[in-house]
Amino acid sequence: MKIPMESLMSKLGNPGRYQVVVFFLLAFNYMPVTFNHLVMAFFGSTPPIYFCTSPDLQPVTPTKGHSANIQSWVPTEAYSVGNLTITGVVYDKCSSNYHLQDGGNVSVDCTAHTVGVWNYIKSPHESTIVTEWDLVCDSSFLAKVATTVYFSGVMVGGLVFGVLADKLGRKPVMLITLFIPILIGVGIAFANSYILFLVLRFLQGAFMQGLQTSTYVLAMELFLPQYRGVAGAVLECYWGVTVVMLAGVAYLLQSWRYIQLAITLPSLLAIPYIWLIPESPRWLLTRHRFSEAEKWISKMTRHNKLEYPSQVMESIKLHLDKSEATSVRQYTFMDLVATPKIRKRSLILFYLWFAVAVGYYGLSLSVTSLPGNKYFNFATSGSVELVAFILVVIIIKRFGRRKSLLAFFLIGAISCITAGALSFFSKKGSMMSEVSTGLAIFGKFGMGGVFSLTFLYTSELYPTVIRNIGMGSCAFWARFGGVVAPLVLMLGDVTHKSISIVVFGCIALLGGFITLLLPETLGQKLHDTIGDTENFHGYEEDQELDAAVKQTLAPCDEEVIVMTDK
Repeated sequence: MKIPMESLMSKLGNPGRYQVVVFFLLAFNYMPVTFNHLVMAFFGSTPPIYFCTSPDLQPVTPTKGHSANIQSWVPTEAYSVGNLTITGVVYDKCSSNYHLQDGGNVSVDCTAHTVGVWNYIKSPHESTIVTEWDLVCDSSFLAKVATTVYFSGVMVGGLVFGVLADKLGRKPVMLITLFIPILIGVGIAFANSYILFLVLRFLQGAFMQGLQTSTYVLAMELFLPQYRGVAGAVLECYWGVTVVMLAGVAYLLQSWRYIQLAITLPSLLAIPYIWLIPESPRWLLTRHRFSEAEKWISKMTRHNKLEYPSQVMESIKLHLDKSEATSVRQYTFMDLVATPKIRKRSLILFYLWFAVAVGYYGLSLSVTSLPGNKYFNFATSGSVELVAFILVVIIIKRFGRRKSLLAFFLIGAISCITAGALSFFSKKGSMMSEVSTGLAIFGKFGMGGVFSLTFLYTSELYPTVIRNIGMGSCAFWARFGGVVAPLVLMLGDVTHKSISIVVFGCIALLGGFITLLLPETLGQKLHDTIGDTENFHGYEEDQELDAAVKQTLAPCDEEVIVMTDK
């Protein structure tokens, strides 16, 4: 039996100012999520110039003013260290060769860790985990491993907190995952070893995913169908703005420890959320917690200057009492694959979330290694995403979710594949190389649009009773994509940089095509139970059914029509 939930939401404002204020407060939760998801682009950044020297045999160290291609250094006169006279040195990233006046030479290997030391050409205040723990040469993969570990935590968080939010409520999970990361973030800023950094980043990833999922679902459940598209896109705009802000914070502070504190401590300003943010009325009602639901609904109507919808509330209670919901059964991940329509949607959505995450995070993590100023490049990529998020608000009202998602997937896929092909045949600094870089950034535009739409689309395809479990499970596959993205980048390191971006494009291309297997949800009511979804004919079928009914009833008199409508 269908619960008249949309009727209740329409009585609470269309939308009401209370819901709008709560929504914008919730949107700020996206800032710590965005910061932590993408900050490794700066934490794991490797200076373009570094070289190996001996702690005992160091002639004048080259500075940033010298040629960017530091291969060798020849002193204007012989340079003496102890009993040795150095006439020149050939630098390399992992080892160096010192030439002596007597014709001999001394080789220094920094990968031995006890012989040589690395020197990094960077600004005086800049530091990353790479420069602090020497994650270069044979240890260079450890910087990308740190990203993989973080998204492994995000994977776990998607499953754990998705289930908890459906059992305990959206609000308590949102508050837990908002405030505990403050302690973890401070711990990361003072981590004195790479291993401790990894452990804390793993935990941070788990909590950040819980925060993102619970915030998104709570925000979506405040609005009627016609406003969910705009609300979801506005949330993604917060993401895009925060990407640009991250570039500014990183540029101003430059030290990874200070950056970590800057993205962590502002969450303390959200302490009033404990009293200001309501629990989802939808969730409370489906869990038969009527007294709590009535409290929040009374508060909403009071702030919106509306009458309390007592008649609708009584109708909802009656429906719930007569439905299978009276058992208040516990839903699990298995409910995502237990019934035909939900199972089909879940399998397709799992791949879509994986595909967009691989492309989005792969491009985000590599953008700081593109030619030019890394802070400017990162800010530019964030601006491009923001344009995509704003565009989503405009096009989903006219073209719907499915067609828009397909279009953004194709933009991302074609841009990446073309950029990879051009990069493979172009030389660094050439016009073709610049075009390739531009296409890669345009690919991020496509992936950003997909990410914005995928969140909204998924929240509409799952019914209320398993929406948070569904979102959390999809997020698991997105974070699996985040785990895979650094590995694909490592594949490019050992083969050719263009291989990685072509792989991103091919994965996205398949995602675009299977999007066509999903139903359109534009203007459709949110389903509250699994039965609602399984018994739903679909927009196209409903149109045909309506036409058939009208044709059948046409010869009937008005009395029969009225009786039929009842």
